[in-house]
Amino acid sequence: MNFDQYIQYRALNTKAHVEGQAFNAEATDRHLEKAAANGAPEIKTVCAPISIELFERLTSTLNLLDISKRSFIEAALIEALDRADAIMAQVDIFENQYPPAEAVEASDRQAKGL
Repeated sequence: MNFDQYIQYRALNTKAHVEGQAFNAEATDRHLEKAAANGAPEIKTVCAPISIELFERLTSTLNLLDISKRSFIEAALIEALDRADAIMAQVDIFENQYPPAEAVEASDRQAKGL
C-alpha cells in the first residue's frame, strides 16, 4: 500500500464513522431480527436466479471486502433505484400519459359551467 492509498483508506474510514456508517450491517441485522421476532410484515425477501459465474463473482468480491450479501445487495438496490428514479424524471416518462395540470383545471371549470 502506497502513501496515497493509505491516506484514502484512513479518510474513508473516518468518513464512514462521521456519517454514521450507512452500511452498518450489524445494526440493520439487529433491526431485521427484532422486526421478524415481532412478526413484522415490513420485511420482504428479494430472490432471483443468477448465473453461477455471477454468484461466484459476488461471493468472491464480498469475501474480499468483508461485506455481507444482504448489506451489499441492499446498497446496490438503493443505488440502482435512485438512478432509475433520476433517469425516469429526466426523460419524463409520463409526459404524454396525463394532461397538463392547466388542461385538467380548464376542463373542470368548463364542466362546472364557470
